[in-house]
Amino acid sequence: MLVFFMSFLIDDEKHRRLFKEIYINYRNQMFLVARSVLANESDAEDIVHDVFLKIAQKHMPRISKIEKDIDLRNYLLKATKNTALDHLRKQKYERHWVEEQKRHESFYMSDATFIEKICSREEYDKIVLAILEMKDIYRDVLYYHFVMELSVNDVAKLMNCKVSTVKQRLVRGKKLLYEQLFGGGKK
Repeated sequence: MLVFFMSFLIDDEKHRRLFKEIYINYRNQMFLVARSVLANESDAEDIVHDVFLKIAQKHMPRISKIEKDIDLRNYLLKATKNTALDHLRKQKYERHWVEEQKRHESFYMSDATFIEKICSREEYDKIVLAILEMKDIYRDVLYYHFVMELSVNDVAKLMNCKVSTVKQRLVRGKKLLYEQLFGGGKK
């Protein structure tokens, strides 16, 4: 990263030396500030990279005028903190926007899609209620397999029984569930 900044973005040799010194002396402190704001190492690394990119692109003349080390340190750490906070605000806005889109999804979908979603949800709820009303021997197997989406092997382990027993209960339970939901034999 350092070579990139110095080779392509900074023309002045004095600014290159200063940039290298800043990079070596302050990048770890800048990373710690970014990580404390973001609580995520990957994002913190990106923030430090962004701050150095901005410095190399347009702030080297300003930074070269800072005389005291403490002022330079404060400038860099404040720039890092502000960039990290901007990143958080952007993430929050994006999450909010996605949530709003999901919440208002029903307004944008066609009537047919809306009805289909409602019906499928009602059907699912009806099936789950029917499963919960069944005898324990079938209820547990059907609930674990279809509602919780566990594999037959996982259901067998959970119920401490053989896989063949679970398969048999699933077959019988599905038959009983079908009769309970639709009455009588198969159509």
